[in-house]
Amino acid sequence: MTFGERFKKLRIEKGLKQQELADDFNKTFKHTVTKSSISQYEHNKKSPEIKALKKFALYFDVSIDYLLGVSNCRHVNIERLECNWQKEILYYMKCFFLNHTVDRHTKDAFFKEITNIYFDSLKSSNLKY
Repeated sequence: MTFGERFKKLRIEKGLKQQELADDFNKTFKHTVTKSSISQYEHNKKSPEIKALKKFALYFDVSIDYLLGVSNCRHVNIERLECNWQKEILYYMKCFFLNHTVDRHTKDAFFKEITNIYFDSLKSSNLKY
């Protein structure tokens, strides 16, 4: 599957028209993408810049490899992340918490879950906290 086909499929899965995607994406990521650009992406006439590509992966909640058609696995396999995996995780968490379309309740629930995972890991490794 090409980037354009995958991009269109993800847009349709979200139930968005091209203009709706442009509006929501621009609002969420403070970016400037047009309906025309989205059409060109979907027809493989144009590719987004790397910064936009990263943001589209976040927007659609998929890995960049999936978005590019390199992999059929939608999400990043954390075990395969290289030496910068901590930076990657922090980057995605920052994007999540700064995403204006995510409501406060969802952010609080996510933070609570991360906290629970952290404390459970300390218990399982017999570390004191």
